[in-house]
Amino acid sequence: MKEQIKVLKYYLYYKYFLRLRSRRCLVRRQARRIKKHLQYVSSCSVLYRGKRKLRDYPIVDKEFMMEHFQEINTVGIGREEAEEFAVRAERERNFLPKLRGVTVGLSSGTSGKRGIFLVSDEERVRWAGYILAKFLPVRIWEKCSIGFFMRADSNLYQSIGSNRIAFHFFDIYQDLEKHKKRLEKIYPDILVGQPSVLLEIGKDMEMDKLKISPRIVISIAEVLEREDEKRLKRMFGLKMIHQVYQCTEGFLASTCRCGTLHLNEEIVHIEKEYLDKKRFIPIVTDFERRAQPIIRYRLNDILVEKKGRCCCKSPCLALEKIEGREDDIFIFRGKDGKEKLVFPDFIRRCVLFAESEKKVKKEKWWENRENVVYDYRVVQKEDGGLIFYGDFTESEKGQIRQELKKLAEDREFVMPQVVFEKYECEKGRKMKRVERKGSVACKTHKAGVM
Repeated sequence: MKEQIKVLKYYLYYKYFLRLRSRRCLVRRQARRIKKHLQYVSSCSVLYRGKRKLRDYPIVDKEFMMEHFQEINTVGIGREEAEEFAVRAERERNFLPKLRGVTVGLSSGTSGKRGIFLVSDEERVRWAGYILAKFLPVRIWEKCSIGFFMRADSNLYQSIGSNRIAFHFFDIYQDLEKHKKRLEKIYPDILVGQPSVLLEIGKDMEMDKLKISPRIVISIAEVLEREDEKRLKRMFGLKMIHQVYQCTEGFLASTCRCGTLHLNEEIVHIEKEYLDKKRFIPIVTDFERRAQPIIRYRLNDILVEKKGRCCCKSPCLALEKIEGREDDIFIFRGKDGKEKLVFPDFIRRCVLFAESEKKVKKEKWWENRENVVYDYRVVQKEDGGLIFYGDFTESEKGQIRQELKKLAEDREFVMPQVVFEKYECEKGRKMKRVERKGSVACKTHKAGVM
């Protein structure tokens, strides 16, 4: 009961009492919160002892965080101890126990480097209150059922549960067929899952194999592609598909009532490392996390800034989209012998602009959604060649080659070898439409060491 009261307190605070009417107010609040946060961290973290100003902290990454895990965290938990505890929970599929009162979890390791996260009870209930303030479609005392499809359950998510708010975890490693009856029984008001999982649920709904009608659908864990978003809207009969941008490093962004993705700058401070005029890599300082301080943590995600203020009037930075990972920038051999970098979005367009057998015009492809190839992946191999996975017709294959040839001419790189293979969805694996294999040599910044 005590935890539920705290969740309610934070829900009311973020929902009704925190009012940031201008960017200036937001920046001032961040400065106050960061100052207070660093006072705590500088006295409780071995590695950060004595550092009182944000500029005194180095820019770090996952490798640095894991290497100095025990020196950074303020709860005295060692890396080996935490990893052993979290791996055991994964193997036994039991995610409720805590390690010395602290929630321990593993990241999915999409970037190739598995991370460990620590969350205290106070941070857990604060997070729950913030999440409910953002997405709960009813008043907090009204009944609401939440279906959550994820790789792993956690005490973090169970904080949402109460007599009125019922949280139901669905393990994505199990076959969807096994989940159908339970899903229909709980009849979720909110459905949360990876786009790849939501698409499978949506297909069953369209074929009348699954009878549910969620009021809110929230996409997590994977990049939500524009074409997948439109398809999900149609499948679920909704005007908006919400997004949550959350990772080991914090709850970083969420969708507003107008459908725009905003950075959650009420709880995180973001420094921007620009790749061009609108694309940037976020450097995160979460001023709510004390057990495992996240300070000047450089992600390898590519975010695309949206110009102008959103109609919701939020002072928090609006995003056009999350484009993908920096690791997945394709690298081609330029005609001048140098490396040419191509952002994932340009590779997607080679597929989306391809004509179907019915000759859909490029400027009309979004109006002829049944002719758009939805299930596809593009992978760049270590030798630079491309594999397009999908059920493409010969006409579409030819058009994709033409679009890629135009891109090569525009960007002045040598046309790579292209092969086409059948698309297959890998169960339990995050869906990445555009992926680059092998080591990456295009990072613009190397995380610092102390």
